[in-house]
Order: sequence, then C-alpha cells, then structure tokens
Amino acid sequence: MLERLSVRGLGIISAVEIDLDEGFSALTGETGAGKSLLVESLKLLGGQRAQSDMVRTGDDRLWVEGVFTNEPDSPLAAILDDLGIPRSDAVVLRREVTRGGRGRAWVNDVTVTAGALQRISPHLLSIHGQHEQHGLADADVQRRLVDDFGSHEELLEETARCFASWSEAAAELERLQKQQASRRDRLDTISFQLQEIDGVGPMEGEDDELRRRRLVLRSAAQLADLSSSLLDRLSEGESSVVDGLARAEREVAAIAECGVPLEGGIERLGEARVHVEEVVREVQALGDDANADPGELESTESRLHVLEQLMLKYGSSLSDVLAHQDDLIRERGELESVEERVDRAAAAADRALADFDTSAAALDEARSATGEELATAVEEVLARLAMDGTRLQFQWQPRADASSSLMRSGDPVAFDADGVDECVLMIAANPGEEPRPMARIASGGELSRVHLAIRTVLRKRRSTGGLSLLFDEVDSGLGGATAAALAELLADLAVDDQVLVVTHLPQVAAKAYNHFRIEKVVEEGRATTRVAPLDGGEREAEVARMLAGGELTESARAHARVLLERR
Repeated sequence: MLERLSVRGLGIISAVEIDLDEGFSALTGETGAGKSLLVESLKLLGGQRAQSDMVRTGDDRLWVEGVFTNEPDSPLAAILDDLGIPRSDAVVLRREVTRGGRGRAWVNDVTVTAGALQRISPHLLSIHGQHEQHGLADADVQRRLVDDFGSHEELLEETARCFASWSEAAAELERLQKQQASRRDRLDTISFQLQEIDGVGPMEGEDDELRRRRLVLRSAAQLADLSSSLLDRLSEGESSVVDGLARAEREVAAIAECGVPLEGGIERLGEARVHVEEVVREVQALGDDANADPGELESTESRLHVLEQLMLKYGSSLSDVLAHQDDLIRERGELESVEERVDRAAAAADRALADFDTSAAALDEARSATGEELATAVEEVLARLAMDGTRLQFQWQPRADASSSLMRSGDPVAFDADGVDECVLMIAANPGEEPRPMARIASGGELSRVHLAIRTVLRKRRSTGGLSLLFDEVDSGLGGATAAALAELLADLAVDDQVLVVTHLPQVAAKAYNHFRIEKVVEEGRATTRVAPLDGGEREAEVARMLAGGELTESARAHARVLLERR
C-alpha cells in the first residue's frame, strides 16, 4: 500500500506531499490542475523513462518518493534479496532527474537502476489508464491476459524451453547443411594447405634456432679471430691463465710445506683452473662453428625463408602455423563425416520440434479453456457495468508461414517461444451483433468498461492483497447508472487492495473513502499544484462542483449530499 507520495519540481508542481490511507481514494480537480503529473510521478517510481523537460522551470531537478508498506516475507522479498536491498516493513522508492537529463533511483536508500524499479514496482503498484486500455487491441496483450488468468507459468516455461532446444538444434542443422554445400571446395582448400605445411614439415621453435644459427654463420670470421685470441690468453700463450693458476697451486703447496698453510687456498685455485679449462673447451668448440661449411649459411637462410613464407600465410609464428595445421586436420575429419552428422542433426531437430509441438499443443488447449472461463467472468462484471448481454470470445488460431517446419492440419504455421496459436479478443457489445475484434471497438466507454472488468477479474484471481491500484480516468465516456456501478466495482476492489482513482465522475468521487482535490494556484507569480484532503463541507462542495460543471447551486449541493450519504 502507498502510504505517502512526495513530489518536487515536476511540471508545474513545486512541492506536494500526500498521505494516503488504505481503501478507496479519489483524486479530482479541473483539467490542467496537475492530476496527470501525479500519475506521471508514480510511473517514474515504476521505472518509466524520464525526460529532462519534465523538470519544473527554474528548478535544477525533479524528485519523487513513494513510501509503500510491505510484508517482509512477501514475494517481493526475493527480488530485494537479489538486488542486495535490506528487507523492511516499508519499501521506499525514490527517483531523481536533473535538468541535464541525468537520472538516479534508490530503493530503501540503496542506489538501483530503472530496470530494478521495473522489477520491484509491480509487486507494489499497478497503473491502469487509457494507454493500457488501448493495449487491449494488441494480440500479445490479449494472450498474456489469458495466461495470467490461467496461471500458465509452467506450460509457458516448458514451451519456451522446448523452443530454445529446437532453435539450437535447427541452427546446428543449418550450419552443417551450409558446410555440406561448400564441402568439396573446402576439402580441396584444406588438402592444398595441409600438403603445403606437411611438405615443409615445420617443428616447434625451429625458426628461432635457425635465426641463432644464421647469426653465428654470418659472424664466422669474427668468431675465429676472437676465439683464437681468447685461447691464446687462457691456455696457449706463454703466460696463459691456465699455466699461471697451475703455477700458483704449486707455490701455495710449497708455502704449506714451510708450515704456513693457506686454508683452502689450493682447493680454490684448483676450482678456478677447472672453470677456466671449461671455458677453453667452449671456445675451442666455437672454432668448429667458425670453420663451418660455407654452404651451411645458404641452406640455413633458405630453410628460414620457407618457414617465414608459411608464417605469412598461416600465422605470425610457427606455433600459429602448427595450430592451424591441427585445425585443418580436425575440420577435414568433420567434413569427411558431414553427411552422417547432417542426418543426426536433422533427427535431433525433428525430435526437438516434436517436443515443442507437444508442449505448445498443451498450452493451446489450456489457453482455449482458460479463455472461455475468463470471458465468462468478465461478462459477469460487465453486466454490473450496464453491459448486460455483452459476449466476449478469446479466439485462437495459428498464423500461416510457408517457410515454417511446424505443421498444423497439414499447413505450415508460425511459432515462437510463446507457442503457436495467436489470440484475437472478440466482442459483441449488444445482443444480436456478431462478435468483432476488440481493436475495432469505437466506443471509449465500452473500451473503458471492458478494460476495468478484465483487470477486476484478474485482480480477484490473486491470492494476496495489499497492492496499490491506480486508475487514471478509466471512467472516460461513462455516466449515470453506469458511473454508479463503476463506483461500486472500484469500492469492491478496495476491500483487498488500495484503490486510487483519478476521476471526473461525481458518483465515483462520492463513493471513495478518501477524497483529494488537486488544484492549480498561483503563488508568488508562479503557477503550482496544491493537493488538499477533503472532508465535510469541502468534500460536499467538490462533488457539487463536479455535478454542476462549475457553478455551485443548492440543488447540486443537495445532490452531492445524497451521493455522499449513500457511501
């Protein structure tokens, strides 16, 4: 239930705060007073897209807050938990939009997205206006009404799951069929590329080793000079390092024989000599590289060129080339077995389509039965709204689609995750008339009553109450006894839910438990909206104004008193 609505800086509204009670509340006022702005404020709390031009002239932002009561263990609790919002007896929705178009939203002081508000608000608030009325002409809306009334969630989920399985299987079949069509050309391409790679026979890291070898071969003369000089210094010259270390070992041994041992001296010198001798052997090996066959450089560069040509075609490195080779081998295997795989995929798609057909048929059957039940229930409500004798039919029929693989009665039909049959809501508003599609109803009054009747039936189907229902001028085109019947219907809804009605009908306003007048006033040279709760004489005057169309007469006041007393 909505306990408090606060609005600042929206349209002509400077600042408005409304404290609301449970039950039935009416909001009345002259055209242009700001009633529609209050409706817009609740739509903003529901996550509707905000526009910067909604901000009041001279203000830098608009701000809307709604405080709703909520049971901590209600169905909304799971959504709050999922969004990381702490549970509470109250749920506070807040929305802010700056003149620059930047918007922010909060739930219980936790920053959320507009999408989060769209998840949360249906558990707190349901708005019904002329836009929703015209939505009744839409086949998808009509189908959802039946599904909501019939609680078809499990059938819908199963049908959607089967459709997803079929879509996946059909996509795989299409992929394989395309692969099959280009199979021969692709196999020729794969064969050519594999022959080229296999003919070279690259090995992992071979190019790096060849580049290192090429550098050595290109530096052969320099290596020969450097290795000769180094060998002369280390072991072959008259004062070589090896000879010097050997001589030092002998002298240290002689010192030890004189009774002054140098602890570890001989061992360390011996180790040094061994390390130097290892270096000598490595340098001598360089001589082999320096004296290599002159033709080796040519063969090395030739091999490296061949590898680089492969890398230009099939990857930036030999690793990429080898990975491409593996991919080609795998793809060749797939293509060589594509016929068998196409057959398997076709069988899988057929099975998935059969499963979908079974599930969709069960959904169609449930919808047909539920549609009849819903139509009967709505007709009973319409009888209360001076539309006795009105007949409703939810007609179901598939839509032809020559490209479809699903057959009904021997003809291909369209299908999707929502099933097969499309809904057409038919209505005969007067006895003796043939039912016509809802989309062709010309009377706004009839459309308003059908919409309200459907919403009433659907709401009564819910097991829980406490929702805030906002009806925005659903009384369009109504009057007289029908207006009184509408008021009774809204009052019935208010037994389980909070009902807020924006109305021009005095019968509806008088029936409400609470009454608010929305008026436009001028303060400090600026137009603004003021909301005032009415009681006693003020309420009588407002109902009388609605009856008289402006001028307050004693007869209008007397009529207003009668309406209020009947409440």
